[in-house]
Amino acid sequence: MRRVRVPGPAAAALAAAGAGLLAAGIVLELGGVSPRAELWAGVGAGAAFLLALAVTPAAGARRFAVRARLLAAAGISALIAVAGLWQGSVRPAPEVLLLLIPVALLFATAGLALREAAVERRRARLRDARARLDGAEAERRRWARELHDDTLQELAAAHVLLGALAAARNPSQPAGVAEAREIVGRQIQSLRRLIAQMRPLALDALGLAAALEDLARHARDRDGLDVEAAVDGLPRLPAPAETAVYRIVQEALTNAVRHAGAARIRIEAGPHGAGLRVVVRDDGCGPPTDGFAAGHGLHGMRERAELLGAALHVDRAAPSGTEVRLDLPAQAT
Repeated sequence: MRRVRVPGPAAAALAAAGAGLLAAGIVLELGGVSPRAELWAGVGAGAAFLLALAVTPAAGARRFAVRARLLAAAGISALIAVAGLWQGSVRPAPEVLLLLIPVALLFATAGLALREAAVERRRARLRDARARLDGAEAERRRWARELHDDTLQELAAAHVLLGALAAARNPSQPAGVAEAREIVGRQIQSLRRLIAQMRPLALDALGLAAALEDLARHARDRDGLDVEAAVDGLPRLPAPAETAVYRIVQEALTNAVRHAGAARIRIEAGPHGAGLRVVVRDDGCGPPTDGFAAGHGLHGMRERAELLGAALHVDRAAPSGTEVRLDLPAQAT
């Protein structure tokens, strides 16, 4: 039997006593030595587990699981007690077997409690994931705003000033002004791409379709690849859903470029049945297993999809490369 970890010293002591009595009852049952001792061992163990249950707080996913295991242990103890009563009783077997009804109810309650604990654990995990991802998006938004409003504006001003100096053609002008202007210009372009990756302005202002088209355009300009975005008819989604879909497509596109050696990539998004389907397909050789581990990776993509209640499929054995498919249910749109 799985060890029961109970919060609190009193509950832990009761659970330990119950486990000891239950072990004794099982030994007596296997040995067939003393049905009466087996009966009382089972009764004592069940009482200890139920008392431990009574003093165990109910809040929290972990404690839900603890309470369910205590109920299951109490059910096993009751079963041992009934077995001892049956062996030592002079009553007809059917009357004794009626005692199995409350035992069955205990096991049913324990099963329901275990199911509820699993659901609560999943909810807690999704809450933590949502809070972490929301915090990351807020941090990206803040950095993008600061880089755009401060650093980029100052670089742009320096670029204009260097341009004016280069145009003046003053004999006393230091050498290399034109070269410095080119360097600043390249840094401005790099910074703009970085800001777009951190938090694309089109996503907030124009929606997911415009942001995906912008993502494809940046990939064409930066990497010289044939990247096509077919997103006509894509409806506006709730802001969290648009952000999650954008990040999943961004990660799939990044992996296609960095790991798959793709030359052509196609992004498709639009209504599919009652929901929405998003597909990123490339003609590369497919990323290695650990290729998706970089950045958010496959784990992050699946986590975002789970928060949407969506299904994510990654087919690395596609004839023409890798296909990443995201199916969103109607309630996510």
